[in-house]
Amino acid sequence: MKTFNLHFILTCLLTMILSSCERESPSSGTDIYIPDNQFKVVGYLSGGFDQIDQLELDKLTYLNLAFANPDQQGNLVFSGGKVDIKSVVKRGHDHGLKVFVSLAGGGRPDTSLWKSVLSPNKRADFINKILSFVEQNSLDGVDVDIEWNLLPSIGNLYTPFVIELKTVLHQKGKGITTALGATGLHEAVSQESLEAYDFINVMVYDKTGMWRPEDIGQHSPYSYAEEAIKYWTEERNISPDRIVLGVPFYGYDFAPPARYISYSELIEENPANAYQDSVDLKYYNGIPTIVKKAALAKKKLGGVMIWEISYDTPGEMSLLRAIDQTIAAGDCDVISFYKDEDGDGLGDPQRPFQACTAPDGYVDNRDDPDD
Repeated sequence: MKTFNLHFILTCLLTMILSSCERESPSSGTDIYIPDNQFKVVGYLSGGFDQIDQLELDKLTYLNLAFANPDQQGNLVFSGGKVDIKSVVKRGHDHGLKVFVSLAGGGRPDTSLWKSVLSPNKRADFINKILSFVEQNSLDGVDVDIEWNLLPSIGNLYTPFVIELKTVLHQKGKGITTALGATGLHEAVSQESLEAYDFINVMVYDKTGMWRPEDIGQHSPYSYAEEAIKYWTEERNISPDRIVLGVPFYGYDFAPPARYISYSELIEENPANAYQDSVDLKYYNGIPTIVKKAALAKKKLGGVMIWEISYDTPGEMSLLRAIDQTIAAGDCDVISFYKDEDGDGLGDPQRPFQACTAPDGYVDNRDDPDD
């Protein structure tokens, strides 16, 4: 009887030890992430973190801080060196946002460093450093923006990284998202990796650009958004509520030498540019197209994503305001109205408002040059 009791005790102890080990294993921990089912408005902020107080953060649900990359030791650093982002994260949290760090980016980061940190013998350590960075800075998750030159370089290292990163983040209640192309993917991005993301920010822009100075035209037409929705929902079989439609707050000026141009610069040149998608050799999205895309996303998808919010113009001609008003308008055909300050029936083109019906003091034309 004593032998049986000793055996029983030893068996129980061994079971407890094994159970404890299983709980500590990253692959078998509990996923405590709570899915976010709200309509999302994701704003990327690239480098200009000192502009945070000038942004209308209350009109976002997510703020993605771009971009962080590994250094020689595998620690995350932002472009330009060490950046204290804690105050930026706090400002986001003060407005009820979820704040993510966005990795890699389209600026052609160092492929050799990424291949090194994603190699099988270093990947777990790199993921732990990402998690430490997230926790130390009170971030809510990670946006994986591996694209351009990185995907062909890292190849089959992509999927295991994404899967393992998701596991570790979800065990801490943190989210994982990605930014990917509009109508095609590199073969490194497997269906398994797509299913690991909480949602996908689809970059529906850069159909052309300054790297193709001979291909002059619109880089983000409305038709491109329709093509992207069809690709992601039908060809990639991703649930529409997990797709966030990317819109540009910038464009391209193809007058030689071709260059990048922000929406704010276009409005500084001429406020009337807000109601067009092109002027001279400049191509971009004005208020009507942004409103139309926001309405499309509201009807069919899980949100809207913006690259990038510091390119917006302040005040009533803001594209972010137009998106916010379109979402708030509810289930209707959104119309642009304009403030009629002097009651002459003519609206001020520099004071638009998106709604289902005209608010008090607004009319549906922008024909008043001196309101």
